[in-house]
Amino acid sequence: MFVDLVYILIICSNSTIVYLIWFHQSLHEPMYIFIAALLMNSLLFSTNIYPKLLIDFLSEKQTISYSACLFQCFLYYSLNGSEFLLLAAMSYDRYVSVYKPLQYHTIMKKETVRIFLGVAWFVPACQIAVPVALNVNTKLCNFTLKGIFAITQFTNFTV
Repeated sequence: MFVDLVYILIICSNSTIVYLIWFHQSLHEPMYIFIAALLMNSLLFSTNIYPKLLIDFLSEKQTISYSACLFQCFLYYSLNGSEFLLLAAMSYDRYVSVYKPLQYHTIMKKETVRIFLGVAWFVPACQIAVPVALNVNTKLCNFTLKGIFAITQFTNFTV
């Protein structure tokens, strides 16, 4: 199946690049660390989406428990938010390297990179944890959706 191949390709390619960055000391520069973090984020994001998608394709009935749905929602939105913060950290790294090349090594120390990575993963997780935690005890109506419907609304404007 095509989805299987895409998922395996994502896992293999991202894992290979993360492995190379992790084990080669010459690649322990902030730019490569941020690339590895972005690829790890992509791996986690894909692992959040693809297995359930594959199970739904193969089964007759697509169901998910409420707690699993909340957990998947939490991972989806927190990883999405962390991707934006990782891209912002990467852009700051490039800004410092281009506009302050003599101060680059004093600004972009390993501690600064760790702080950026921690903030990029911790802040979105905390931001999404509150709404998810508030919805844990929410009761949902029971209904069965017989199909997917597209509803459009047309309005007439007069000038």
